[in-house]
Amino acid sequence: MGDVKGRMRQWWRQSAGRVAAAAGVPPLAACGALAAGRAGTGYLGGGWVVLFGAVLPLAGLLVHAALAGRRGEVLAAWAALPAAVGVFLALTAADDLVLRERGVEVTCVVKEVTSRVEKDSYFTPDGQHLTTTVKYDHLLACPPDGPTGLTGEEKLAKAGDELRLVYDPRGRLEPRDPAELHAVGLRSAALGAVGLAVAMGVLGTLAGAAERRSRLRGR
Repeated sequence: MGDVKGRMRQWWRQSAGRVAAAAGVPPLAACGALAAGRAGTGYLGGGWVVLFGAVLPLAGLLVHAALAGRRGEVLAAWAALPAAVGVFLALTAADDLVLRERGVEVTCVVKEVTSRVEKDSYFTPDGQHLTTTVKYDHLLACPPDGPTGLTGEEKLAKAGDELRLVYDPRGRLEPRDPAELHAVGLRSAALGAVGLAVAMGVLGTLAGAAERRSRLRGR
């Protein structure tokens, strides 16, 4: 009898820990990605953003999914997919969130638009390949402290036109059209993906715990 009680206590501890992990790992991974993305607009270099914002969160999700799979908790293991989507959306939303928070909106006049061709090469087993990209440089006349230029792969306006832009006063982010800032939508999508991952993870873990409890009682 005492042995059965001991196994049940161990089952409770393990189940509680696994449910907590299923509920906590996806939000933690997404928050880590968002924090790394925001840090990339301040003091963190691009390589570190990729490491802390993508590689480590995704690696954590992969390990968590592998452990759930080893226990036979298939639904909990598949929860890594929406969680990974949440990580990607959170990292993508970082720049938009920063511009919404600290960005300054101004109206600028386009003084001149010039185009240039950038060439890049890469190698495959078939040999060297060359790609070309047309870039458009917009020379701007903005209010004091505003941006002086904007470069993109599209011609946004012609000389003499006005452009409404949001720029980063710290100069870490490229100026953007206010209509292109999708921080709220991206954040909502990330929350939805993470919420789905948590639901799948918790339900899958609870199902596995219930199955193990039935086996313990049957002994």
